[in-house]
Amino acid sequence: MSATGPVKLRSRLAQRLDGEIAAVASMPARAAVLQAQRAILWLRHGREAEAREELNRLQARALVHPRIELAAWLHLAEGLTAYFSAFGGGARERVRRAHVMAGAAGLRALQALCDAWLAQMAFVDRDIDRLVAHAAAVLAAPPDNAAACRVASSLGMAWDLANDQAAASAWYAWGRRAASADGDDAGLAALLYNQMQMRALRIRHAALAGEPGEAPAVLLGVDSIGHFDDAVGGSARADLTPLLRAQLLTVQGDFTAAAALLEAHLPEAIAAGLARTGGSLLADLAWCWANNGEALRARALADQAAVEVQAEDAAHCDLDECAALHARLAQVYARLHEDALSARHADAAQAAWAEDAAQRRLWAGRLGSAGLGTPPR
Repeated sequence: MSATGPVKLRSRLAQRLDGEIAAVASMPARAAVLQAQRAILWLRHGREAEAREELNRLQARALVHPRIELAAWLHLAEGLTAYFSAFGGGARERVRRAHVMAGAAGLRALQALCDAWLAQMAFVDRDIDRLVAHAAAVLAAPPDNAAACRVASSLGMAWDLANDQAAASAWYAWGRRAASADGDDAGLAALLYNQMQMRALRIRHAALAGEPGEAPAVLLGVDSIGHFDDAVGGSARADLTPLLRAQLLTVQGDFTAAAALLEAHLPEAIAAGLARTGGSLLADLAWCWANNGEALRARALADQAAVEVQAEDAAHCDLDECAALHARLAQVYARLHEDALSARHADAAQAAWAEDAAQRRLWAGRLGSAGLGTPPR
């Protein structure tokens, strides 16, 4: 129990951890390791304040009673704290440190879990080599539901990015079975969100290419994420669901509702680490304003987004987001009768879409050649 009140989650995983902690009350060292695991679960349910208080207490204990196992779990916890708060900010380094310590101590389940989270972070970084290496390590380790759920999410999204929805669906289903077996509602919620996010991206990109989409059905799915999060006690990044909805409302042409969501949620999301994808959402907001008759605001925001995209020069940038940004800016400038600027961004979008297609082919080839096409039976 923390000063902010007891954390009560409904998942079987939470209940099991509570029971195991109570059962080893006379063994403080073992209890501390389980409490670190429970703090990680709180993080994954979005209970940052309670998790932070517990981790601070455990960090103090670790200095008084050093143990490699506890230190490794605390490094993982701190890495995930950084990941959920800023999608980076030293997250990978802390999880990598936990991975090294787990390996040195022979903690194979923890090492596999670290590999699974590192695969997730590699996907966010669009680093296919690291993703393949960490995913392969998870699958080579003894079966573990926690690691399986996380790596399945990474591989599902990777195959979605590679444009193989059948392979992606197989991995998502495998991950759901692992999460269900573990009683891990937070893992199920993350899988649902990630699968829906990738589906929404496909719809958005199809719309920008002038192809028909399926936004109404996906909007129902986006709503269901929030309902599920509420049922299980919250999620780590509940602020992202409104942004998915805003993107799909923009596709549908409901510019007033989309603009309201973007204005309300985009500042916090960018501050929390979505700067790399925030540019295309700024372009979406400019498009909403342009269609709502706010030409001056639309032009100013479009100009800002056009400058921000110049910072996307990393080797593993989100090519699809760059393409979406340019395509949307081409529409905004066309609506504002800035034909030269519109043509410039239309050309940039075509070039970025071509790079994106090449990246998709590369990912499909790397995943297939690594034997990651289908999940284990």
